[in-house]
Amino acid sequence: MNLYAFILGRKNLLSTAELCNVLKKDGHIIDIQPESLIASFKKPLLPPQASLNRLGGTIKIVEIFTETSQTVESIAPAISEYLINEFKGQSDKLTYGLSAYNFSQKHEEILKSNLSFIKKNLKDAGIKARYINKDYKNPKSAAIKDEGLVQKGSEIVIIKGEHKYFIGITKALQDFEAYSHRDFEKPARDPKLGMLPPKLAQIMINLGGLTEIYTPDEHNEKHPLLYDPFTGTGTILTEGLLLDYSVVGSDISPEVIEKADKNVKWTKSQINTYNQTARLFPKDATTLTNHDLTPSPDLIVTESYLGPAVTSLPDQKTIKKNLSYVEELLFRFFKNLHPLIKKNTPVIISIPAYKEKHEFHTIKNLPERITKLGYKIVPLIPKEISAKFSLPQTERHSLIYDRPDQYVGREIFKIVRI
Repeated sequence: MNLYAFILGRKNLLSTAELCNVLKKDGHIIDIQPESLIASFKKPLLPPQASLNRLGGTIKIVEIFTETSQTVESIAPAISEYLINEFKGQSDKLTYGLSAYNFSQKHEEILKSNLSFIKKNLKDAGIKARYINKDYKNPKSAAIKDEGLVQKGSEIVIIKGEHKYFIGITKALQDFEAYSHRDFEKPARDPKLGMLPPKLAQIMINLGGLTEIYTPDEHNEKHPLLYDPFTGTGTILTEGLLLDYSVVGSDISPEVIEKADKNVKWTKSQINTYNQTARLFPKDATTLTNHDLTPSPDLIVTESYLGPAVTSLPDQKTIKKNLSYVEELLFRFFKNLHPLIKKNTPVIISIPAYKEKHEFHTIKNLPERITKLGYKIVPLIPKEISAKFSLPQTERHSLIYDRPDQYVGREIFKIVRI
């Protein structure tokens, strides 16, 4: 069947946008809900973990083994049948977990009734079993990993789609320890420069539409060239290397470039980069020349200056001043960049968005000013996908990434040179 569910992360629209840009060549999207995206493939994802490691916004990949358009009462018998067929006759006690997504009622209600039914069926079939659902909630990723449920094929997932239920097993789990290692163990960190999370950097790179979800052949020597003009400590560059890009980075500060260079070398020392190249140089991004961008990059991914670090929401005057500074910086950057890059080169950029309760203060005029320079703003989620699955669209075609404890979020755009 080659039908897979991608369980979306906290910023579900951004996770959906990432998948739309990565799956466009290989996967046919058939269902999108707040917590999941389901797609069919011509061939299996082999191995699924390698595919998941390339997706910053997906927390699980689930292989669907059955679908039902019947009532919710049909779910437990289908799961019981699967577990009995897979594990009947084994001497060891079966440890399993059950997760549910997209249900309007509390997960505890769905999971409690299904777990009780499944437990009875397994006992009747002579299978000793226990489930790891604490308080009848979805198991946490750490518990799934500690119990080895992915390797055993015993984390069952129930997904409520638009018209049917999808049931599958977890084939890959987001490697939260690897992200933490890359974030906190790299040799050069600088909180003053902003701390771009590796997951978000990975998502932004994938929004460019050049990443393959399948692990590329290790002998493939063609690596798209990724450029970051505001490189900071190099998070986008290091994540680019992990996604099989060659990378170029620049920053106005030579001291910052030294930090980025340490992080790039640290990353390359831990992976086989298969002839990928990495070049860094100090340069004001508003004064780039053809010499700096030769060869021309295939993709530009960057985070602009987000303004001074804050511990509380600034007053309106300060917010306006900070956003105005960033606006003029980026206008000069895009104006200078236009003649230096090829037509249709995508630029993925995050810019500051100050959060006040449930509203954001953004750089209102920047998209219009940039389009007048010879660019177009491309929706991060294609319009046809948004229309088909009734996903919200903003007039600016952007998406916001923010955290509950932060006052400055990030507004992300996909801008293409025309």
